[in-house]
Amino acid sequence: MKPKDLWSFSNLKIGSPFFIHNVKIYPIEGKLGDDGFTTIEEAIRTRSVILKDIHGVDKISIQNTGERPVFAIDGEEVLGARQNRILNVDIYIEPQKEYVVPVTCIEQHRWEGSPIFSEGGFTITPSLRSTLAQTVKESLEKKQGFKSNQSLIWSQIDITLKATRISSLTSSFHDIYKTLNDVIEELMEGLETIENSIGFLAYIKDEFIGCDFFGSNPIYRRFEKKLLKSYILDGYIRRYVKGPSIPESPEEVMSLISDSTLKKHQSPTEGDILIGNKENLLTKIFTTQGNLLHVAAFPAG
Repeated sequence: MKPKDLWSFSNLKIGSPFFIHNVKIYPIEGKLGDDGFTTIEEAIRTRSVILKDIHGVDKISIQNTGERPVFAIDGEEVLGARQNRILNVDIYIEPQKEYVVPVTCIEQHRWEGSPIFSEGGFTITPSLRSTLAQTVKESLEKKQGFKSNQSLIWSQIDITLKATRISSLTSSFHDIYKTLNDVIEELMEGLETIENSIGFLAYIKDEFIGCDFFGSNPIYRRFEKKLLKSYILDGYIRRYVKGPSIPESPEEVMSLISDSTLKKHQSPTEGDILIGNKENLLTKIFTTQGNLLHVAAFPAG
């Protein structure tokens, strides 16, 4: 299936770009879906969701004890337990439901802690999310579920730690974020919510590095700061480590997304995950009952 056959991507508008340090942001304006949920961070703060470590590093359990559905996107970090993890895919959990969801460890040398996770407040960089998405796609093609290439993720984190000369006793990606957080916050200072936006495309030196957009502006606003921080961090890291990018313009990227051939997979929670590619761009779309919640796309390679 192709996104253009299901949603009116042609009605979306690419706004005027602006820079945050070396990252060029092109806002995306329009509307594709509806709101009606809480984020995983909000749910953790109100204690309406419980995230537990279970056997192995590639799965955790998430129980929604609240009254609203919980929505989270791929690459969101949860802290604690035996190692910090990231979600492999978007998830959506109705009230009073519990699921075991696929995750990837982003902390290599710690094997102890409480069984409960806390909020991470951060999303990994688009460079790492690109690797995550590609390896999950490969796993699905092999009918092995929503697994990532754990060793490859660890390797990329180690390369980044060495290149940026950031010290981490447990080879934790979160230590990169903590070390550079003040720099990121300073770059974000004074930035206001992108009015009428549902997301953005990001470029470095006129090369596309990734994009995230959502069904509506209210959804986007709840993820905006977290996502922008991850793209700014990627811009900083790319001064030391090369990341995937492609030369296509914003209009060309949106055309590739709209015309991508995607395969639908039943989410490990509720909803469907559509994933596939067009030429050198990998696209992921998450929907629940036909309602589009999130689109992410990255250079494939």
